[in-house]
Amino acid sequence: MTHAESPSWVESREVAAAAARLWLLAGETPEYASFMLSPAGQIVTWNIGGTRLHGYLAEEVVGQHVSRLYPREDTKRGKPDEELGRAAEEGRLDAEGWRLRWDGSRFWARVVTVALRDPAGTLQGFWQETHDITERKQAQDSARALADVGRLLATSLNAAEVGQRVADELRALLASENVAVYGLEPGSSDLVTLAVSGEVKSDLSRLVLTQGIGAPRLAVLERRAVVMRDLLTDSRITLTVEARLSIIHAPHRAMLAVPLRIQDRVIGVLGILDWAGRVFDDREVRLAQAFADQAALGLESSRLYRESVRAYEELLRTQEQLAQAQRMEAVGRLAGGVAHDFNNLLTVITACCKVGLNRLSAGHPVRRDLELIDQAAAGAAQLTGQLLAFSRKQALEAAVFDVNLTIEGVGPMLRRLLGEPVDLVMRLGAGPAWVKADPGKIEQVLVNLALNARDAMPEGGRLVIETANAEPGPTGARGGGGLPVDPYVTLTVRDTGTGMDTHVLARVFEPFFTTKAPGSGTGLGLSVVYGIVKQSGGEIVAESEPGTGTTFKIWLPRVLEGPAGSLRPGIVSGRSP
Repeated sequence: MTHAESPSWVESREVAAAAARLWLLAGETPEYASFMLSPAGQIVTWNIGGTRLHGYLAEEVVGQHVSRLYPREDTKRGKPDEELGRAAEEGRLDAEGWRLRWDGSRFWARVVTVALRDPAGTLQGFWQETHDITERKQAQDSARALADVGRLLATSLNAAEVGQRVADELRALLASENVAVYGLEPGSSDLVTLAVSGEVKSDLSRLVLTQGIGAPRLAVLERRAVVMRDLLTDSRITLTVEARLSIIHAPHRAMLAVPLRIQDRVIGVLGILDWAGRVFDDREVRLAQAFADQAALGLESSRLYRESVRAYEELLRTQEQLAQAQRMEAVGRLAGGVAHDFNNLLTVITACCKVGLNRLSAGHPVRRDLELIDQAAAGAAQLTGQLLAFSRKQALEAAVFDVNLTIEGVGPMLRRLLGEPVDLVMRLGAGPAWVKADPGKIEQVLVNLALNARDAMPEGGRLVIETANAEPGPTGARGGGGLPVDPYVTLTVRDTGTGMDTHVLARVFEPFFTTKAPGSGTGLGLSVVYGIVKQSGGEIVAESEPGTGTTFKIWLPRVLEGPAGSLRPGIVSGRSP
């Protein structure tokens, strides 16, 4: 047997023949790249599929190292040689990763590398097949990202958190420079930033989106996705001078804007910003729409949650007000009953004292005792009068009068009661403020509130009395059940005193409740105010915080017309005399 016919030579020839057959088959397969590599990784052969997939002609890559087809970061990490080493060790390697085209663009590839060895086990090279699976990869990543956002929607009611996840995921999937989620401000065309992913390098990006102009504004108006290759040159939008000056030097001028819709309502915009000239294809628009739908769900769920929280808090406030009103009503009935019975006893005591005093001479030793009893009975009668006022059982002499005139009339007396350290300011509404109530009782309300304010400002301060005509009734009135929707006159008394905490504020209208020292007050002043206002068909609210003073707001039903001959010029706001 000659050397040419030795077994080793025959086996090498068979390997070469097998490789040639593979090359002939691969050369006619344009669907994927198929080529041979030397043991060191140089490209030996190149097929039509390689040209179609990577864009290189055979003469451009044959003899080059296979790392030319890898992204630069993978080459720096030594990934090409690492994969060839694994293929040589394991015989076959099936891997996925980024590959490059001749123009620098990338595609996601599935690469099968097979080690070629002769019968003696010597490595002769590699056979490599590369398939473009970018669309499958994108579909998988999109499905994963959408599922992640969906899971977040199920656990989070924070619109900013959901919007940020949407922006981050979509920016990674589209490889864009910036993605932002904006909410449409209710009652306006402004788009408020909820989340931004990426570095916003131009003021225009913020200006266009937050001002509700440009592509986002067009997406809101047309209720569909809007694609613009260049914001500066697109004829569909009109830019302000400020926006145009800002955009001229901005590199990120291509935009895809997708409206966030809930049924027929547009509640925001998803904006994708990239380099000028980028074209967003149909797949990318559909993907952005899917994320926009999730962002819309996040915004709507957050809004509904906030509204439900507000409704629940309002319900709690209403229940608290109802319970407070019921407590006040029960205390009022008890106080009224006790005061009525006690008043009957005082009537007998007072009458007996009068009879006794009439029968006794001025120098009689018992006369002084009867006088003290009569004085004590008179004081007790005043106390029962206050209790009857709180319980709304006292008689009122109702009349139609102008609250502003009543306040002007009682002003000098209030100034004397307050003293010099307290500055009294009256800001009375222009025009008459007609109400039907007992003018004397309203004066008592003002006096009691002024005395309460004076005690809260021992070092001096300011007391402001304001009036105004208002249409709607108050909301959240402490101690009241809400007013019908009728015209009202509002009377506000505001001081700059020490204020009250929530515990004191909750009991401020209760009879005999006081924060003053023993013997300094009966605790009935504000209770009387409460009773007079309620018996007059009105409502009263107390607002206060420690260190910020106290405000009492009173609503009294307004009479649209005063008594005949009562026309008077409007009152100009000013200080009391």
